[in-house]
Amino acid sequence: MIRITDLRKIYQMGDVEVRALDGVTTDIAKGEFLGIMGASGSGKTTLLHMLGLLDEPTSGQIVIEGTDVSQLTDHEKTMFRLYKLGYVFQDYALVPDLTVMENVTLTAMLRKDRTEEQYRKEGSIVLQKIGLFDRRDHLPRELSGGQQQRVSIARAMVNKPDILFADEPCANLDSENSRMVLDLFREINEEMQQTIVMVSHEEWHKNYFHRIIHLKDGKIVSDGDNQ
Repeated sequence: MIRITDLRKIYQMGDVEVRALDGVTTDIAKGEFLGIMGASGSGKTTLLHMLGLLDEPTSGQIVIEGTDVSQLTDHEKTMFRLYKLGYVFQDYALVPDLTVMENVTLTAMLRKDRTEEQYRKEGSIVLQKIGLFDRRDHLPRELSGGQQQRVSIARAMVNKPDILFADEPCANLDSENSRMVLDLFREINEEMQQTIVMVSHEEWHKNYFHRIIHLKDGKIVSDGDNQ
């Protein structure tokens, strides 16, 4: 599903060259729940941003479902993200003045292949899935942190993306809400064969992953099945 070849990201900080990614090569299979782990500054989020087309590599290649995404124009990348990819961020990234339902259906509204009836129906289904349909008319500030992150997951899932990217989705949550979010990811992965790529630094999270890539100084130091 995703093929990554010799991926590099270099930042110039004055006279200093910082290699955030330094020759990353790996594949990600369809239906896999992949964990990207490593210490702070190891390149985890940089790699996720490259794969999610949120930033551009300095060199190397990313092929997603047969498409070399480096060859896409900016508009084509925007459409690729909208139709193919879903994102969950650690800070929820909800629009404060929109209701839960409006936040969930926000990206679906931008697609040209969905009517309002369709995206509201899809929004209702996914809110029922995460157990927050009864809060659909509430604003984000009226929800707990764990509930807000579940809304963020619902928004990422409403377009039925091929790949779901999650960047430290439990960073702002306590253990109970973190487990709830990860259980939801596992359920989505198992029931829908949803491909999930998740960045984490918490050791106990590894129990949820099929495979774990460990990064250090922008390089993969281990890559294997989670046994």
